[in-house]
Amino acid sequence: MSNKITKIYYFTGTGNSLKIAKDVGINLGNHELISIPELMNAEKKIVIAGDLVGFIFPVYFARPPAVIHEFIERAEFGNISYIFTIADGGGLFGKSLKIFGKLLVKKEKKMDAGFVISMPGNHPKIASMQRKKPVEHFEQETTKVNEIIKIINERKTHKIETNYGLLGSFFSYIAFKKPVEASHAKELDKEFYVKGNCTSCGTCERICPVNNILESIILPKWQNQCINCLACYHHCPQKAIQIRGMETEELDRYSHPEITIEELFR
Repeated sequence: MSNKITKIYYFTGTGNSLKIAKDVGINLGNHELISIPELMNAEKKIVIAGDLVGFIFPVYFARPPAVIHEFIERAEFGNISYIFTIADGGGLFGKSLKIFGKLLVKKEKKMDAGFVISMPGNHPKIASMQRKKPVEHFEQETTKVNEIIKIINERKTHKIETNYGLLGSFFSYIAFKKPVEASHAKELDKEFYVKGNCTSCGTCERICPVNNILESIILPKWQNQCINCLACYHHCPQKAIQIRGMETEELDRYSHPEITIEELFR
């Protein structure tokens, strides 16, 4: 393995992408894990360069999250020998990686390899439709990461993966057009509300990756900067945070079992 540091930029809400990032990093050897929201909060100027650079993020509405668009648009790119991307999610991947690839092209960079990994969905609607148990996803993630590591180590060019082909991409574009627009407008936190059993513990404020939640004396307040990660919803100890219109979809709140809440706290 090379002594050069692999830089892995990740975005996660419930731990899936962080778990993948950690697994990839450990297998590649000398690496640095960099939280995309934390970097955006801390640095005015973002410079991405290095021998081996990876991007790992979940798929929202069959597209890269709005925060990923913002991150790449803000970033300046230096010399990079090889770029890989891993998108994970519980539903349609659509053209998410191809869309991300176009963002890189605007920065005069290309993606050398793009992979998708199916993981437990963290949106109540998606989770209710999944047939696999979480443990099955985790076993498949391990297998897929091992395959990805071989490709990266050999610096192979690999096709940009997707699922459900052209039909799935077309369906996802039509079905998710409005929520995608709301996501980029950062309006999705309008759907959150808090039940009376909230204890003002501050978990939601601490776990929001973009400082979008302020803990008031009575109830937490969202600041209209939501990036749709649902971390506040899933990690609320009292299950007090709800999503309008999905109360009947109430399922077990989800967090990757191998990622601690301390790792997710900003």
